[in-house]
Amino acid sequence: MIAERYDLVKRIGGGAMGEVWSATDRATGDDVAVKMAQGWAATEPELVERFEREAKLLARIKSPFICSLVDAGRTDDDLPFMVLERLSGETLEQHLEREGYLALDEAGRIADEMLQALVVAHAAGVVHRDLSPANVFLHRTRDGKTITKVLDFGVAKVLDASAPRTGARATMGTLPYVAPEQLGDSARAGPRADLYAVGTLVFRAVTGRMPYGDAQGTALVVLKREHDPPSIDEATGERWPAALRTFLTKTMARSPSKRYASAEIALAALREAVHGKGPALAIPEKALDATTTLTGRDRRSRKSRMT
Repeated sequence: MIAERYDLVKRIGGGAMGEVWSATDRATGDDVAVKMAQGWAATEPELVERFEREAKLLARIKSPFICSLVDAGRTDDDLPFMVLERLSGETLEQHLEREGYLALDEAGRIADEMLQALVVAHAAGVVHRDLSPANVFLHRTRDGKTITKVLDFGVAKVLDASAPRTGARATMGTLPYVAPEQLGDSARAGPRADLYAVGTLVFRAVTGRMPYGDAQGTALVVLKREHDPPSIDEATGERWPAALRTFLTKTMARSPSKRYASAEIALAALREAVHGKGPALAIPEKALDATTTLTGRDRRSRKSRMT
């Protein structure tokens, strides 16, 4: 039992720095997940601080599309832990491994909910910095619906001048999805770095391939720094909706200044690309880039990925 309240039931995940257990909250009867620092990580002040910092960040971000924090503290053995809502389903990584690629409607819904999560996180001054299929969970609710949940704010950055620089002279995140400005110095990553990751994720989901193909390691770093990714049309040899092409080009632009100015504006552009209309958001007219108002009529005739 943890904190005289949470009965650990089964170990459901873990790695070198910690474990995740399914558990029952005796106070409420709810099923929850308990994440605990373990092993050598529990003796490293920097890693313990990062763990506890993640709990503090989750406490300030409230969104139905972010895995919510229930409680946090330390065990009797002085190990930090956090209690999270219990999710049922699979990660987007697992889903993509099985399916190969997704229909545009499904990929659009997942990205839509991710961007809604980012709207809240960025408003709270938090940049995720590690959005990847492994950190996106497709949660099945009790009524049978699927909702996207953003996971793991362990390397998140706080947009606060008084906060310490985290990630200086280091690349934090999952390399294929990190923005070029994160390479070698993740402290430089701002909100638009998260938009780059969302664009890359959408590209991967609807095409079944990465923007830079099979490039890895140093070769991928060089490509990200020196070359814009190919358009979705160039990469696949097929013609895609103009609004989707624009959304991906802008979100995955090498320069942050060429990406959408905010998650709200990216969300409007995504909905235009997928549905031909934008959301009811209070965005100043002058803030909207002209490319977000494309009609999206140039849709592909093949429906296998479009519906």
